[in-house]
Amino acid sequence: MLRSYQYTEKPYLEYTFQGNFFRDKQVQIARKFVESHPVRRDGERRCPICGGRGDYFYSKWKVDYLCCTECKSIYAVYDEEIVESYQNHADLLELRLCREYQQEIADNRQRVWEEFLGWVEVRAFRFMGRNRNLDIADYGNRYEGYADAVRKGAMCGRYDLRDSILLAGEDKIGSGGADLVLYLDQMQQELHPAERMGELRSCLKDDGLLVMNTRAGSGFDIITLKEKNSRIYPYEHILLPSVKGLVAFLERNGFEVLEITTPGVMDVKYVLDSRDGLDHRESFVGYLLEESSRPMLQEFQRFLQKACLSSFVCVIARKKKG
Repeated sequence: MLRSYQYTEKPYLEYTFQGNFFRDKQVQIARKFVESHPVRRDGERRCPICGGRGDYFYSKWKVDYLCCTECKSIYAVYDEEIVESYQNHADLLELRLCREYQQEIADNRQRVWEEFLGWVEVRAFRFMGRNRNLDIADYGNRYEGYADAVRKGAMCGRYDLRDSILLAGEDKIGSGGADLVLYLDQMQQELHPAERMGELRSCLKDDGLLVMNTRAGSGFDIITLKEKNSRIYPYEHILLPSVKGLVAFLERNGFEVLEITTPGVMDVKYVLDSRDGLDHRESFVGYLLEESSRPMLQEFQRFLQKACLSSFVCVIARKKKG
């Protein structure tokens, strides 16, 4: 298994992926929903990644998050029907499908999407020996611009959009027929992760690749900020696997992990933006932010990438035979 990282060419303080208006609007909808529904108390809830015991980690909007004592993944305590109701909430779907929201996302992320798909293209050739005219199944993609970027990219032959709030209307790829399965930004909302992995595996050809990314519970900003992390909240984020836990989970569920990286560039910025709310026990982080220059903080972000300690993880995995 390869571990890779990428240097950030752009100063960390210059990155932005979404404007405040739509991000705040989503958080408002989520908070109103959570506070209008009963929360579940179940400190014995087992880790969805490895089945280990969870210890209390923090609470946000009265929803408890646990940290697995075995694999260090972080996960919420919730009622499944309530989370399903949140995921299908009319106000949230209306916001995400509106033209202005989709356009803002596309404007801010187009370059990132293109770079990521270029990264995937190189890995497809490295691990399959081909990267043109591939049958691609894309699970859960809710961004029109992203779907267009995949569909129009050099890799794509047939494109099949599945389990998306967008209208698909694409060529369908039968069971066991996909060269690539894209499962992007979905694990953090997954109610039944093991069942989902079985579905993704059955969709792939024998030498097909799973391309997956998600927020990682072992990431610097998530561990440091806990409930003060404004970008992690119930029930948008119910499962934050650690890098270690995710590798073992994929191996148990029929995949061989070929490459894993945490290429995130935002961890230090997120913590820096929220430094006034840091727990007083985070004295080292507080000192680091106070005393370090911009170049030093940039170098620290690079260290997080190299050490697989950023909170955004990308995985390339091959379907195991048999």
